[in-house]
Amino acid sequence: MQNEHAIKLAEAADKYIAYCKKHFSNDKNMMECVVSDYEDLMSIAARIELNEDKKKIAKAMWDLDTAVRDIIPNKVYKAYTEE
Repeated sequence: MQNEHAIKLAEAADKYIAYCKKHFSNDKNMMECVVSDYEDLMSIAARIELNEDKKKIAKAMWDLDTAVRDIIPNKVYKAYTEE
């Protein structure tokens, strides 16, 4: 990845899944949700990297559960959700 925002989001997603694996690895249902959330975050990072339309990226961010949305660094979130 070359885009600063995509890199920051991917780093945050990596930290999130590492933390969850450390603390919730025995809970299969929880980990299924965590992996899905991680994939969603990485998908958004890929969309940022591909320089997709800002409104589409913002919608993808807004569609996340609030707890997952909070993983996105503020600088990245604001870059796509504020005009």
